Amino acid sequence: MLPEDRKELILRELAMRGSLNAAAFAAKAGISGMTVRRDLAVLADQGLLVRVHGGAVAAPSSAPGPQRNSKASGPRRLPLATIGMVVPSASYYFPGVIRGAEAAAQEAGVRLVLGVSNYSVQEEQRQLRRLLDNGVDGILVTPSEAALGGTDTLALLAGAGVPVVVVERSIEDALDDGELESVRSDHVRGAEIAVNHLLSLGHRKVALCIREGSPTAAPVVEGYHLALRRAGMPHDESLVHPLARPRTDPAGHRAVVESLLDRYAAEGVTAAIIHTDEDALQFTNACQERRIRVPEDFAIVAYDDEIAALGAVPLSAVAPPKFDVGYQALVMCLNRIGGRRGGTGALQRVSLSPALVVRESSRV
Repeated sequence: MLPEDRKELILRELAMRGSLNAAAFAAKAGISGMTVRRDLAVLADQGLLVRVHGGAVAAPSSAPGPQRNSKASGPRRLPLATIGMVVPSASYYFPGVIRGAEAAAQEAGVRLVLGVSNYSVQEEQRQLRRLLDNGVDGILVTPSEAALGGTDTLALLAGAGVPVVVVERSIEDALDDGELESVRSDHVRGAEIAVNHLLSLGHRKVALCIREGSPTAAPVVEGYHLALRRAGMPHDESLVHPLARPRTDPAGHRAVVESLLDRYAAEGVTAAIIHTDEDALQFTNACQERRIRVPEDFAIVAYDDEIAALGAVPLSAVAPPKFDVGYQALVMCLNRIGGRRGGTGALQRVSLSPALVVRESSRV
């Protein structure tokens, strides 16, 4: 290892942790203790650290974090840390989460390494093992399955040996397995917002169509019933309908949409919350073909806000805070790596509220 690379590693360790034990660092880097002590002496002479017994601490001008004085130390050639990120998809929903994590990484001088599982548990675990074998300092992961408890993925994360932040999934069933943290959208609240919006427009029969097998489904259903209960509306499970993925059976999916519209007309349903955007656009097209006016005859609120604005009738949509989820997850992981939480080691579970974007499909 070149001398300059060694010194960058030393400064990186100090920036992340605030202190360095010379013997432990030498063993970790695979170099001699004398070499480390010599490098520490050079960096101390440059004012970049303070020597202490057994190692060094960060100089006052190079406190932990990405704001280290770059003029004094020269350009950084190594990232402050490397954080691995595994998501189920890079084409729908998660691009916003990735962008948020990427923005936080760039601000902090952190390298972000991405893996995509394509909703395969086996691929998810392969990607996680690859990242851990490559020595990442922390992990951001969105498990393919809705429930984490009792899974092989949980066992892998619990034994990772680095900070792990679970993104857009609940860890309520995994609180006793490892020191996991989480950042996710509050989909219960998102559904509440949608129901309250439609009730405020005078709709009294509001249906919910939910993507079958989606990890988002359960909290959205919970929020839907919660909002109706708080509004004093009767509990009617018959107004909740699962929808299969269109690509699995496009003709069957279209038939289901048509039958639901027949049922809504017969039962006096005048509005629906539809997850996902793709299904909501399909509903809107079917309404137009039947000369059902949106929103005058039937109001629609999509859930996800990925492509909702692109319909023939721009759709109102619940927009989960995807960018903020990714951003906060990376910051949370980095803070735990560097121990920069004001002395607290409390594990965090953060829920961020979605927002409603009102467009023509539910506008008065």
